[in-house]
Amino acid sequence: MEEAITVSKRGKRELRTIVSRGRFALVEYRDPKTMERVEDKYKLVLLHDDGRVDEYFIIPTKTRSRLLMIVPKEKKGTNLKVWNPEKGEVEDLFP
Repeated sequence: MEEAITVSKRGKRELRTIVSRGRFALVEYRDPKTMERVEDKYKLVLLHDDGRVDEYFIIPTKTRSRLLMIVPKEKKGTNLKVWNPEKGEVEDLFP
């Protein structure tokens, strides 16, 4: 168990504990005509092994190297269709 203990910035010992495992997808947003990124944001979709889905928008803050995670008002789930630039085609978020 000692290998899983870490020390916080405040010097407190903490046990790292797994809460869930699963798969993830990181989605960015592009203009469909130019293929350039339209906003500096991402969507992170977490698919837990037990079937639960968590979604977050990741948005940069004014402070460099700091990001803000926001839970969207409306969840899209795993039914999203996304563009795969490597294959050049639309596919399911989690095939």
